[in-house]
Amino acid sequence: MDVAKIGLVTKMPSIGINNDNQESGSVFSKFYQSAVDMLDETNTLQKDADQMSLDFAVGKIDSVHDVMIAQEKASIALQYTVQLRDSLLDAYNEIMRMQV
Repeated sequence: MDVAKIGLVTKMPSIGINNDNQESGSVFSKFYQSAVDMLDETNTLQKDADQMSLDFAVGKIDSVHDVMIAQEKASIALQYTVQLRDSLLDAYNEIMRMQV
């Protein structure tokens, strides 16, 4: 486990009740941009895995290991994205059930 990555968690913007609309908008825009970047990365991994599979089928790539690694990376990224989507939908539904 890379300990340096743990420091990134403390640098994440905290979301709380704030009177400053500009700062809360900034937090949302950062969250939105990171979600879009994650989707783009997942899409890129899927396309790369598909391209490597085609290259292997045609004979451009000899290493089946590299193809399998690319496919597993794409699969894990897609599973993570789906789990994140499900969690966000659950959180949204929970907020909608709250009584004001």
